[in-house]
Amino acid sequence: MLAWILNSSTLVRLPVEVVNRAGLSDNLQPLYVLNMTGDVEIYETKTELNGGTLCYAIDGWRKFIADNQLVFGHMLHFTYVTSKKKIVLNDVTSI
Repeated sequence: MLAWILNSSTLVRLPVEVVNRAGLSDNLQPLYVLNMTGDVEIYETKTELNGGTLCYAIDGWRKFIADNQLVFGHMLHFTYVTSKKKIVLNDVTSI
């Protein structure tokens, strides 16, 4: 299970564990994200530099946040399903 706290730096950046499990450092590829209402969205991944550090990001992540009515301070609890390259949103809590 992955926990991801929404703040200004996590709006689009992927946690290192997802990057590693998805093999994104070797091959950028789309990720599937399943929200809590059962909808699956496909997001392209990309690299970007942040202060000289290479980061991995999702195009359209801000739309996912808006569509799911998420705000700063929410903690998102995900499971990453390696075989399907899918991120499953299991729960959202406030911190």
